[in-house]
Amino acid sequence: MRRSRTELAHDRADAPPGQPEHPPRHPDAGAVTVETAVMMPGLVVLLAVLLAAAAAGMTTVRYEEAARASARAAARGETAEVVERTAREIAGDTAVVRVSVADDRVTVAVNGPAPGILGTWSDWRLQATGSTAVDTALGTTGGPSAGPGTLDHARP
Repeated sequence: MRRSRTELAHDRADAPPGQPEHPPRHPDAGAVTVETAVMMPGLVVLLAVLLAAAAAGMTTVRYEEAARASARAAARGETAEVVERTAREIAGDTAVVRVSVADDRVTVAVNGPAPGILGTWSDWRLQATGSTAVDTALGTTGGPSAGPGTLDHARP
């Protein structure tokens, strides 16, 4: 309910000496501001972790696509350099690419550090593998399909 100016003036005139002329504030006034200020650092950290988790999910999808594309390239008989370049074009320069050939299958593993604060605060590494049958029409000459073994293409 609104009070008229005359009622407010009357209240001020009746105030005891030494008391402020305005009505007293509610004892909880400003509490929400203080609570928000206390919670703000936690909210910022929570937001940073959620964004880093989303970035980790996107990076994992990139690693999976890089592993699949590189495995297909290796199965076609491409050289190890082409397989590595294919993986790095998709996964990025921080990724570690490992190609292994066994019998009639080639497997490419791509891994790297988690992005953002998750990778900074921990040693969490993301990884993905892709595997496919070697194209037997190409024979055993050329790239990674030349024989069993592992080619490690890790860069610092």
